[in-house]
Amino acid sequence: MQRQVSDPDDLVPPMERSHWVAFAGILLMVSALFNLLTGFVAIFNHGYYSKVYSGGDRLLILNYTAWGWIFVAIGIVMALLALGVLVGSRGARLAGVCLAAFCLVAQMIFLPVYPWWSLFTMLVSLLVVYGLLVEPKHVHGVRV
Repeated sequence: MQRQVSDPDDLVPPMERSHWVAFAGILLMVSALFNLLTGFVAIFNHGYYSKVYSGGDRLLILNYTAWGWIFVAIGIVMALLALGVLVGSRGARLAGVCLAAFCLVAQMIFLPVYPWWSLFTMLVSLLVVYGLLVEPKHVHGVRV
C-alpha cells in the first residue's frame, strides 16, 4: 500500500540539510585552517608579528606565543566541529557559531598587525555564523 503525498515538501528526507549549512561547514573548515596558520606563525616565528607592529612583544593582554596556542587550539576544535556540521549535528552548529563569533572578535586583536588578513578572516567567520544560523527553507521547523 503506497502512501499518498499531498505536499511536495513531504518528499524531502528529514535529515537533508540546507546548502547554506554545507557551505558554512566548509567555511568553518577553512576558518579552522586560517586559525591554525595564524597560530603556528605566532608560535614558531616569534618575531614575525612583532617586527611588523612596533608595539613590542605583547598583544593585548598576552604575548604572541600565547595567542598562537589559543588559535591553534581553536583551529583544531573548529576543524572537528566542521566535520560535525557536515554530518548534521545540531550541537556542532551551535558550538561552531560560538567559536566563529569568538574568532571574529579575536581577529580584531591582530587588526593593527595585519589588517587585510584580519579583515578577510573576520569576513569568513561572519559568513560561517550566517550560514549556521540561517533556517533551511525546505526543512520546516529546523533551527539552530
